[in-house]
Amino acid sequence: MGRILDTIIIDKNLAWDKTLDSKEEEFFITIDSSVIDLLFEKRELLKTEDPCKFSFLESTISNFKKIIISGCGFIVINGTSFEKFSKEEVQMIYQIFAKFLGELYVQNIQKEKLVLIKNEGKSMKTGGRYHQTKEGGSYHTDSPQWENVPDIIGLCCINPAKIGGTSKFVSAYTIHNLILQKNSQVLGVLYNKFYFDKRGEIKENEEPTIFEPILKFENDKLSFRYLRDYIDGGHKIQNKPFTNEQNTSLKLLDEILSEENIAVSYDLRKYDMTFFNNHRVIHGRTSFEDFDDDDKKRLMIRTWIKFSI
Repeated sequence: MGRILDTIIIDKNLAWDKTLDSKEEEFFITIDSSVIDLLFEKRELLKTEDPCKFSFLESTISNFKKIIISGCGFIVINGTSFEKFSKEEVQMIYQIFAKFLGELYVQNIQKEKLVLIKNEGKSMKTGGRYHQTKEGGSYHTDSPQWENVPDIIGLCCINPAKIGGTSKFVSAYTIHNLILQKNSQVLGVLYNKFYFDKRGEIKENEEPTIFEPILKFENDKLSFRYLRDYIDGGHKIQNKPFTNEQNTSLKLLDEILSEENIAVSYDLRKYDMTFFNNHRVIHGRTSFEDFDDDDKKRLMIRTWIKFSI
């Protein structure tokens, strides 16, 4: 076990709560109309998805990075800026933004760098992935079963849900503060390692789990790795029942994550985009109801990004 952060963090850029809902200027971005006009002029180049052809975006992306690195850790880009673009063009703009932020990860064994987030009629109770269901809750960080998790998660909203599907964002530093206040002994347990189920996405002769801590403090930065179903599955695969201390710690962690007063809520609208720091922003959503029309069903496009400064 490495170093443990054992002090309350008071920096409001790191440790924030639901009150950030009323301070949209901290995370909500409307791109300058002059930049949108330039994008529109160069719309024929969008299909190249080459950031080098859109150097005029560098200042805009620099602002994105500033908030993701040293601000609250997440941004929401106003989708109304893209109303005059086609759906296909919006997807290309989203990919260009993502490539400016860093290298796009392959997300699965199908080697997809863009993954569709939509309800496929599956349930997590029967083995479905969260992004294939209409279920809510399950606060998590993405890809906790990877040794090197993505640095940034991106989502582009093509269609919002008919009802529900509200995005939720929680600060890892706020979680840290609450654990320290409620039961400081739990911190030490969460800094120790747990088994995470790789969900079958393994190479030949590769271990079906990884063994990593939920909390880590390195280079003066706190990072959080969590998806409860993957931890439950990992310990089951390894035939390693939770100790009493682990049970107590996970229970407290889940109780804190369920507290409504710590989560920022945002309803992503058509063509809204969000990018967030996967090391210190835990995310989830509420359950949702879809439209009957397939063309109107809730649809997000996800990217996983290796950050470049």
